[in-house]
Amino acid sequence: MLLRVLAASLALGGILLAGCISQGQSAPPAASQVAQAQPVMALAAFQRSLEALRAGRIERVSVLQIGDSHTAGDHFSGRLRELLQERFGNGGRGMMPPGYPFPYWRPYQVEVNQKGSWQVLSSNNTNYPQVPFGISGFITQSRRAGDTMNLAADSGFDSADIDFFRSPAGGHFSILVDGRPVEEVDTRGHPWELARKSIVTNGAGSLQIRTRGDGTVAIADWAVYRRERGVVLSSMGFSGAQIGIMDHWDANNVARQLREMSPALIILAFGTNEGFDPPAVLGDYEAVFASRLAQLRQMMPSASIAVVGPPDANRLPSYCGLRGPQADKAGCQPLTANQSANYGEMLAHRDRSLCHWHTPTGIAIVRAAQQRASRAAGVFFWDWASVQGGECGASSWVAQGLQRGDHVHMYEAGYGQSAERLFAELMRGYRGR
Repeated sequence: MLLRVLAASLALGGILLAGCISQGQSAPPAASQVAQAQPVMALAAFQRSLEALRAGRIERVSVLQIGDSHTAGDHFSGRLRELLQERFGNGGRGMMPPGYPFPYWRPYQVEVNQKGSWQVLSSNNTNYPQVPFGISGFITQSRRAGDTMNLAADSGFDSADIDFFRSPAGGHFSILVDGRPVEEVDTRGHPWELARKSIVTNGAGSLQIRTRGDGTVAIADWAVYRRERGVVLSSMGFSGAQIGIMDHWDANNVARQLREMSPALIILAFGTNEGFDPPAVLGDYEAVFASRLAQLRQMMPSASIAVVGPPDANRLPSYCGLRGPQADKAGCQPLTANQSANYGEMLAHRDRSLCHWHTPTGIAIVRAAQQRASRAAGVFFWDWASVQGGECGASSWVAQGLQRGDHVHMYEAGYGQSAERLFAELMRGYRGR
């Protein structure tokens, strides 16, 4: 939806998503070469904003991170948020998906839950093609009385925003701050009109949304901020998502929310799920990724953009029948040139020579495509796999207790170490104190 509407409403020329990525493409340069090749100007807007914040010329610097499950868990983005706020001030937790949108949602700096019969609509589910998702990618709705969303902020908050959708059958919801009702919101209006209610709280600790039950209440996102000058990092992550999830969002809503948020830095962190696809189904992934960068640049030309390439992740095919200790003993071996060239076909034929942990061929293809697209667009690219040591790095991190046994997701320590390395790269060349 985003790509189609952008072409119409923003007159974005777009890039034809045709052709096929060749398996014979050259490998990406070494991590040291990538770091040296990063243009200083790619992060100039972000670093200028940080300097203006430090000098007291502005009150807030916003960062937006969009990604897959590595972002959804908030360990990676949460540690990056902590590092930025430790150095530049804590402006608050920022925007979040509404309520408790998926299992194991544990956002840093706040505790959230929802009670009642809320229905969660996710943009990573194709069952809702006509829903105009905003930048959170979720909508949580209720038609019953007494359903609640609850948020408690570790460091308190001084203001809050609640984005919701109007409808002809819209109902009312109450906003409670520290248990006290402060506002009643009527959501009746034009179908799927995105609206916002902002409140000033002056040092509150908790926020609640409570439905009246007289119509549909559809919440798009909520956000909390502190009066203190500082950085806000809003993170939107989706388990199992690929970069194409952006096509499921409404361009007008996203563009409006980006203008309101005015991020100085947008971080895109996709690629793991694409990398596990057979190479033949990737199509012209470089053109696909380049089109998403062009969309964001069109919507927010003043922001810096940082692309986080996929970390190393390893596969042990299920047909090998190795479980538990047997899987642990399988070891990790890089694919041979022949295995890489015929990877999809060998998987389809359940080839036993792949019965060891290995980095799927698509990971390197996706990473290289992202790097080329980033270079062409003049945006910052960071190779996450370089932190793990490259190919088979995921298995190495499993042995070190930094990565989970699925050889894909990390423990908090692994995500924390990754965020610290990214923070160092984002600060490279920054001249402020």
